[in-house]
Amino acid sequence: MRIVLAGNYNEKRAGANFYATVRKLTNGFVRNGHLVIPFSDRDVAREESRFGIGRGGEGHVNRRLLELCENFRPDLLVMLHADKVRNDTVRKLRAMLPALRVAMVNLDALFVADNVQRVRRQAEVADATFLTTAGDHLRQFVTPTHRVAFIPNPADRSIETLECFARDDQPFDFLCTIGTERTSPRRGQFMREIAARVPEARYAFYGLAERPYVYGSAYFEAIASARMGLNLNRADDHFLYSSDRFAQYAGNGLLVFVSRLTGYDKIFSDDEFVFYSDLDELTERLRYFLKNDGERQRVARNGHARYHALFSEVLVARFIEEAVFDRVPAGAYAWPTEIHSH
Repeated sequence: MRIVLAGNYNEKRAGANFYATVRKLTNGFVRNGHLVIPFSDRDVAREESRFGIGRGGEGHVNRRLLELCENFRPDLLVMLHADKVRNDTVRKLRAMLPALRVAMVNLDALFVADNVQRVRRQAEVADATFLTTAGDHLRQFVTPTHRVAFIPNPADRSIETLECFARDDQPFDFLCTIGTERTSPRRGQFMREIAARVPEARYAFYGLAERPYVYGSAYFEAIASARMGLNLNRADDHFLYSSDRFAQYAGNGLLVFVSRLTGYDKIFSDDEFVFYSDLDELTERLRYFLKNDGERQRVARNGHARYHALFSEVLVARFIEEAVFDRVPAGAYAWPTEIHSH
């Protein structure tokens, strides 16, 4: 099958986002035997923009995508936050290629109002949208021509190559990375409360005022420097929602702490991840694993193996393909596979 995968490959950062989900899904579709042409909408826009900020090139983006699809004749267009591609362009593509299927992939939270509006807008021209939130929240986007399903954040063994569980010489005990404390004060305060309650731990908390956010190879170096990691979302009240931090931490072999409110304890066990209900339980479990590093390594190894086995880039790409083409699943999946439809 021929696939165009449109998304932010972010060439502006010269490979610093090598662990982005758009790259993992590209790998997944290729490893499933498909021919994939990546289309980086923001980078194409930047080519045409006089000042390099991308806005001036939106018309160029849409013309280039039409030209690409006319030449390549894809069977499937996957759009992952390709916000510079207009709905009218997708309509023109459908008129040009009547058999074309269109899938949207959205990784952002549904408790962000702007993202809800993005999903609604793109639903007008998509056959299906795949969200990293599960449950009843997905029903709001169903239309007579549009279906919705959940996908987990995939891990990719060619990208998440660290095995933190195999080491005991890390300089830090507990890692957490957020964008910035200024825009996420609840998370910043939570991290500070952990440090105050368990002062004996060595913390690598990035995104706080005194320790800036890290990305690119520096981000993977931060992961490699720690034994355990906290998957701290902006909110945990949407079933199975998580940022891609979960895949990056688990995929690289950290012992990952996850709130029970996320619902991931319905898929994984306490022998694979550290699930906590509140700050008291989190700090209690942190103290335990600080004193029992062999157990930390064992549980982290289990979590690493299970996350890669259940949420691999190959499985997530296969599920998207099966769902958007209405195919019978080739195998079972560990996550909820309900296709919400009209």
